[in-house]
Amino acid sequence: MEKQQDRRDFLKKAGIVAGLVQLPFVGWSAGFSTLFSEGVKTTKEFSLLKLDKLLTDYQFPFISEFSTTSFSTRYSQYNLYGSNAVRAGELSLHSLINGENLLFDFASSRLANNGIKGRNQIFKYILSGSVQCENNATLSPQKWKVATKIALSEEEAAFGGTGITTEGEVKNGEIRIKSGNKLIRKQYSNNPPLSWKWGLLAVAQKMAEASAPELQFALLDEFDTVYQNQKMRFRRTVKIDCGNDRRIDFKVFELTGDGVLPTVYWVDHLNRTVFVICGMEAFVLNG
Repeated sequence: MEKQQDRRDFLKKAGIVAGLVQLPFVGWSAGFSTLFSEGVKTTKEFSLLKLDKLLTDYQFPFISEFSTTSFSTRYSQYNLYGSNAVRAGELSLHSLINGENLLFDFASSRLANNGIKGRNQIFKYILSGSVQCENNATLSPQKWKVATKIALSEEEAAFGGTGITTEGEVKNGEIRIKSGNKLIRKQYSNNPPLSWKWGLLAVAQKMAEASAPELQFALLDEFDTVYQNQKMRFRRTVKIDCGNDRRIDFKVFELTGDGVLPTVYWVDHLNRTVFVICGMEAFVLNG
């Protein structure tokens, strides 16, 4: 019973620190900003208590060391619906040093039925690829190759017409995206520096390692859209009981900016991103 209460206390605190109130999508940004002036209202918190039943057997992934440049992590993805939550997919992220750069491999797999019982769609939306990045604070992408498909699994062939591969690079003041014979060019001067959606999990890790208070950048989202005026900032440190008589200090970072939902990253004492909370989605590092 005590361990169950510890887990519930953690999930509740995660919702409060996230600072997200349950408002319609149109009101997310306004709700987030006014929260600081009005204070946290626990009756409206965006609480991870919705995950309580799904994480009953969750074991915190204790390890002795972690590298922010060469690592392999896998997350379970959850959708949060009203007072309920369902497991809806997974995300894997792998990084290694490649000369002066970092090379990331990633795969995002999402259930077509969003994990909702009674729906018969058993196929998945799958996004996978590799990204070469500068080894800088924002992990600026230099070039990438990404494949998208609808299939039963990552290993299965795409259903008819859904398999698409795109390649991109940042070069000579522009972003170039090639899909088949189509080439799209978008002006981009590298000022501010560029980051990318799934790379932000690793950006939070680097910020924790360097004790960086804030980063400003533009965001390459889904590898075809650039959102300006992004800001990742440190909010606070929270000590959480993670079981086995281990109390761990987490650094909490928040992302806000044009075109994105406020997102909160929980990074543990080893500089490892463990939890990500974004709107109606949550990612939990597999234990």
